[in-house]
Amino acid sequence: MTFADGHCEEFDGIVFGTGFALNLPYLSEDIRAAVDLDEMHLDADRYTFHPDLPGLAFVGMWDQSGGYFVPLELQARWVAYTWGGTIAPPDETTQRAAVAAYRTRRGQPQKTRMNVAALTFARAAGVEPTVRHWPELRRALLFGPLTPSSFRLEGPDALPDAPARFARDAAAFGAVTSNQFTEREQRYWSMLNL
Repeated sequence: MTFADGHCEEFDGIVFGTGFALNLPYLSEDIRAAVDLDEMHLDADRYTFHPDLPGLAFVGMWDQSGGYFVPLELQARWVAYTWGGTIAPPDETTQRAAVAAYRTRRGQPQKTRMNVAALTFARAAGVEPTVRHWPELRRALLFGPLTPSSFRLEGPDALPDAPARFARDAAAFGAVTSNQFTEREQRYWSMLNL
């Protein structure tokens, strides 16, 4: 195989891990039945909690396009904040409604976009940044990279240096080095009317 920089390497094989199949053989049959587990589905509120299984949370059990690290961190923070008492746990009615809604999507494509998963968990954990609170970071928050630092601007574990970190992260991404919208971004912004 020849790489982009020109150097070559020989390999016996290359494994592409592009599939997604849920396989949780360590769960009891009762738990597997409660979440109606199969190779593609796990009934849980936002892939995390089930109302009939208090004290149990699932992390990383969704099919996603894009990197998992930021959404995984946010999901883990949601679990930790909930179990640690930092935020209220989702109520049973909300959880049952979420599970019912998920069940209606069985048989449909299950791939979730990385940014959607991240925002879902950020909202649940109470760490989604409010764009109007950060006018100097507005463009980066709306159109920049999905980074852990953007989810340390607000919430229980907000960091005082998060604005500077996120500005650096967005600039390092290479696309957001100013707060000036491009013409295309301005059209999107006007549609959002935030």
